[in-house]
Amino acid sequence: MSGANQIWAFMRFLMVGGGFSLGYAIVTAGLINFVNAPALPTSVIVYLLCIPLAFLAQKKFTFRDDQSGKSALLIYGATQVGSLAVVSAITSRFVSKSFVIDTGLFLVTAGAAAVISYLICRYVIFRPQSG
Repeated sequence: MSGANQIWAFMRFLMVGGGFSLGYAIVTAGLINFVNAPALPTSVIVYLLCIPLAFLAQKKFTFRDDQSGKSALLIYGATQVGSLAVVSAITSRFVSKSFVIDTGLFLVTAGAAAVISYLICRYVIFRPQSG
């Protein structure tokens, strides 16, 4: 993959990851603040619902991959569950019950998890085939 293609792949990743992170942040903060849902289970459930949809978006749009093996979703899911554990542990301890602050908290933690996910996707799950 050329340098320009790598930049465009990263930009697509940011659009997909940013979209899912923003959606996660708004839905989670909204459920906690407006429906009085418990922070930890809400964060976990919303995050889990995003995993298969985000995988498909990353596979087809970001990395334009038709070659990844059957284990790709499993590795992606494991990566996301690891991120989920970290994100949920952090966010559940720092929820303020302020919609704006909580949205920022969820957005920052999910965004950091997304960057780590990109590196794993790019160099492990959807790595370019050599040859």
